[in-house]
Amino acid sequence: MQIPAIKFRLVFTSKVQKKLETLPSSDRKQYNKAFECFAQYGPTYRSLRTHRYRCKNGDIWSSSASMAKRFYWRYMEKKSIEVTHIDSH
Repeated sequence: MQIPAIKFRLVFTSKVQKKLETLPSSDRKQYNKAFECFAQYGPTYRSLRTHRYRCKNGDIWSSSASMAKRFYWRYMEKKSIEVTHIDSH
């Protein structure tokens, strides 16, 4: 089985890293799976349900890790993405 090439490099803010460390393992697993799909297939991967929010300081995007879990990010460079927040609703 061939592993798909990584399309995007994800960079996590320190706030996101700390929050991920405090989550239960089942929640962390859902985020990790979403991050893996995101890195391999990009934000257009259908199950990520990506949305753009236009802001004064540039666009902020959100993608789904599950039905209730989302992560927010922005483009840093052509192939680098900074994950700025995670939350659940």
